[in-house]
Amino acid sequence: MESFRHAIEGLAYVLHTHRHMRYHFLIGAVVLLVSAILRVTRVELLLLFVAITLVVLAELVNTALETVVDLASPEFHPLAKIAKDIGGGGVLVACIGATLIGAGVFVRADVLERLQGAQARPAPHVLHIVLVGLTTVVVAVILGKLWGGRGTLFRGGLVSAHSALAFFCFVSVCYLSADVLVWSLSFVLALLVAQSRVETGVHTLREVLIGGAVALAVGGGLYGVLSMRGGG
Repeated sequence: MESFRHAIEGLAYVLHTHRHMRYHFLIGAVVLLVSAILRVTRVELLLLFVAITLVVLAELVNTALETVVDLASPEFHPLAKIAKDIGGGGVLVACIGATLIGAGVFVRADVLERLQGAQARPAPHVLHIVLVGLTTVVVAVILGKLWGGRGTLFRGGLVSAHSALAFFCFVSVCYLSADVLVWSLSFVLALLVAQSRVETGVHTLREVLIGGAVALAVGGGLYGVLSMRGGG
C-alpha cells in the first residue's frame, strides 16, 4: 500500500506540473468515448488502451528523466540537453505510434459507413460502456481539480470526485435497469454520498453540484447517444 501511495503521488505530481500529461488524459478520454459511440471491436478497444497507456508511460518516464538530469546537472550542460531531448523523443515516438493505431481504428475508407451504420452493429458490451464512462468521469474530475487551482487530487478541489462517481453510477443504473424502484434507491445513495462530502467539510455544496453535473453530462451524453443508436 505504501508503494501504491507513492506511485499515485508520482502520477499526481506529473499531472500538476506538466500540461502535456493533462492533454494526454483529455485526448485519451475523448478517444474512448468515440470508441464506444462507434462500437469498436474488443481487439480495437484493447489496441486503443495499449496506445493510451504507452503515451502516458512515456510521459512519466520522460518526466522522471528530466528530474534526475536537473538534479545531477543544475547548470546547462550539452549532455544534459541530449538526455532531455532523447526523453522527449521517446514521448514523440509513443505519440506517433498511438496516432497510427488510432488512425487504423477510426480512419478507414468506410468511415462514413461506420458512422451511419453504427446502430446496425451489435451494441458494445456493458463493461465497455461503463469502463469508458468511468474513465471519462475520472479524467474530467482530475482536469477540473487541476484547472480549479484548489485542493489536491485526493482531497477537496473544484469538483467532488465522490459525487461525480456516485452520480455516474446512478446514471448507469438508469441505463441498465427499467425498475423505477432501483432508480430511486440508487439516486438516494448518490445523494447520501454527496451529502457526506459536504457534512465532513471536504467539499462545498457548489463543488458537490459540479461533480454531479459532470457525471450527469458524461453519463447522460454517452448513454443517450448509445440509446439513440439502438444500444439501449
